Amino acid sequence: MGTMVRFKTWLESVEQLEPGFRRPMLVEAAAHTSFQAPVPPELSFLAGRFVDLGFENLGLGPQRFNDFLRAFSGTGVAVPNTNWRLRFAYPQAVVEPADGREQETLPDWWKEAVLVTDDQFVPTWVGKRVRPDQTAGFNLQGYRDVGEGLAPP
Repeated sequence: MGTMVRFKTWLESVEQLEPGFRRPMLVEAAAHTSFQAPVPPELSFLAGRFVDLGFENLGLGPQRFNDFLRAFSGTGVAVPNTNWRLRFAYPQAVVEPADGREQETLPDWWKEAVLVTDDQFVPTWVGKRVRPDQTAGFNLQGYRDVGEGLAPP
């Protein structure tokens, strides 16, 4: 009988793949996820069915973008001005108490990069730095400005 190997993080799992598959797997995990309930009230906008954290909208440059993907899939990324971190723990992302092991901290304006939709692909959060190509086809008429983003009426 074989021994089952368990990995502590999604990053550790992905690093076992052939090099050509690693980055696409990290990008997909970060780009298209959902958050396991419960989500703390101050991060409740992340509670939609499909969440794009918008790391590509943060203007990080290729190396920092890669660092954020690795951190999100590893020990997590710290959420500024909170005691929380976001981490991808296959098959979903989780919000956990920060413990100081986070390798990256999101910028203060990170919510502006996020796009969240419900089961019907109707946006429930549209950050102000979400690219127009990401919102093409969505009817955002009537959405209200809530500072860092737009929310349904």
